[in-house]
Amino acid sequence: MTDLAVSDALFFERTGMDPTRIEKVVGESLAGMDDGELYLEYSQSESLALDDGRIKSASFDTTQGFGLRAVADEAAGYAHASELSEAAIRRAAACGRRYRSSAPTVAASPTSARWFG
Repeated sequence: MTDLAVSDALFFERTGMDPTRIEKVVGESLAGMDDGELYLEYSQSESLALDDGRIKSASFDTTQGFGLRAVADEAAGYAHASELSEAAIRRAAACGRRYRSSAPTVAASPTSARWFG
């Protein structure tokens, strides 16, 4: 399986997000900006600690989310959330649009996405 196929499986097939719609949302959010990017994250880790051949502790963790960054002139904005969904990316993009037309720091409505300038 290619790296691109693995990425598509993790970020689009598993979440039900449509890559074309996500690209459109991000493109609209970054319109008029000098630079920007959408960063998607999904990682898993596990740990075993042994003491004299016996399991002392074990853990498993999954981390997922995204970051949406935009740069305009000297200002940079960043929105992020641990929810990996089209709705969360749309909320972050909407927050970025508000950022462009207001003061340097704007917090989103009740989501974990924030926009900093």
